[in-house]
Amino acid sequence: MKFHLAITSDGQVVEGFLTGGNVNDIEAAPELVEDVIGCFVSADRGYDSDHFRRMLRANNNIPVIPGRKNRKKPIAYDTEQYKKRSFIERIFGKLKENRRLALRYEKSDRNFLSFILFAFLKLLLC
Repeated sequence: MKFHLAITSDGQVVEGFLTGGNVNDIEAAPELVEDVIGCFVSADRGYDSDHFRRMLRANNNIPVIPGRKNRKKPIAYDTEQYKKRSFIERIFGKLKENRRLALRYEKSDRNFLSFILFAFLKLLLC
């Protein structure tokens, strides 16, 4: 199981869903940001594709995604805006402090998502 999550830079969850562990990040990306309009969209190199960038620009979004290392032409992106992505990485790090989530003990989607919800509540309250 893989958990895909779209979070704003101030911590608001926009979208989140589960996919199989064999699903690549870029395959889930269009569904993840289809309702995001007029924003900076920061993502890691796993989301780098020309098609995804065109889709983001069609919704008046600005992609802040570094290019993959094997690209022939380097991609220009806003490095200052990309630094804000560390907030999201820290949230995932805090979620993975919960051993049950990091090791994916729960096999059913419902139970796994429930424990993700508990982990978010723990982050919010502590």
